[in-house]
Amino acid sequence: MTLRISTAGLYAQGLQGMLRQQQQVARTQQELVSNKKLLHGADDPAAMAQSQRLDHALSSLEQNGKNADTVEHRLRSQESALTDVGSQLDRARELALQANNGALSQADRKSIADELRSIRLEVLSIANRDDGTGRRLFAGSRDGVVPFADNGGSVGYVGDDGRNLVEIAPDLLLADTDAGSDVFMRVRTGDGTVRGSAASGNTGTGVLQTSTVIDHAAWSGGTLRVEFTAADAYQVVDAGGAVLSSGSYAPGDSISAGGVQLTLTGAPASGDAFTVERAPTQDIFATLQNLADALDAPVASPGDQARQSNAVGMALGNLATAQDHMLALRAGTGTRLASLDGAADSRSSGEISLSESLSQLRDVDYAEAASRLALQLTALDAAQKTMLRVQTMSLFDRM
Repeated sequence: MTLRISTAGLYAQGLQGMLRQQQQVARTQQELVSNKKLLHGADDPAAMAQSQRLDHALSSLEQNGKNADTVEHRLRSQESALTDVGSQLDRARELALQANNGALSQADRKSIADELRSIRLEVLSIANRDDGTGRRLFAGSRDGVVPFADNGGSVGYVGDDGRNLVEIAPDLLLADTDAGSDVFMRVRTGDGTVRGSAASGNTGTGVLQTSTVIDHAAWSGGTLRVEFTAADAYQVVDAGGAVLSSGSYAPGDSISAGGVQLTLTGAPASGDAFTVERAPTQDIFATLQNLADALDAPVASPGDQARQSNAVGMALGNLATAQDHMLALRAGTGTRLASLDGAADSRSSGEISLSESLSQLRDVDYAEAASRLALQLTALDAAQKTMLRVQTMSLFDRM
């Protein structure tokens, strides 16, 4: 059987071959220009899907990095704010120590009280500080609110107790700033464990110097009250009124009962009382306000002097505990900043691994692509020469 190929068929076949070669050359050239070997989903559907997943993972890591930058900025702003509050409390404690001097005049005490109120306003300003983008540092998870407001000497908090949890690396969440309620409103008083206080109706000159737990096993955590039945005699009762101990008193004596100990100076009057209780929380603004108010009170008798000394002594303990509180918050902030460094290392390792995998899937091997292009150009050139040769062939050439 004789195979016959028409001239038109021969031309069409040659043209199709050249077009295929040109398409291959064009694709290889596009790969070299774009540095991408996955140009269309149809080229390799599985590889294209995998590359899209890797792209999404890289984008997530990039967003994690931006989140970490924001958290770091807010944490460093918080650290600066806490440092500023600590400086203000240092000054307030210096003033309280200065005020705890019976030789001061009423004018001197008023001057100290005025400075304490200025410190209170400065601390309030710090508590309402923002991070430079309009977001308040200490509003909890509420944005767009001024968290603290002074209402006639009493500061209220309108933020919440939440903290924004931000993803800074895959499956790693970090809280940014602390809620203002934890920073400023719920601060332990006394020594952080117990607080001693003099009854407001005391008429003697007894001054509470120290109150502390000396035996945690013996102390139930309840309130104890030292009641003076005479100027030189006392009894210690619990919250239910049961007498735990009694004894005689001389100025400077320590009184121990139920695992706690108090040291007093001066001469309490019959009916005077001193209380030791589990240290309650109090906002730092009230601590400063109470101290200023105590210094403003007139001192016209030894009893007035004792009341003022007790108030100043309590404020000194509260301020010392507040300073420790701020230091603990700064330590926590530093720990979170250190976590950011670890997260940055994790993101960097992840980005390198994902980028390498994505490059293997999608990026062109220039050496291989250049060699392939050279081969394709040679094949195209051969196809073109063959076509030209075929075009010159004719039966009349054989006659």
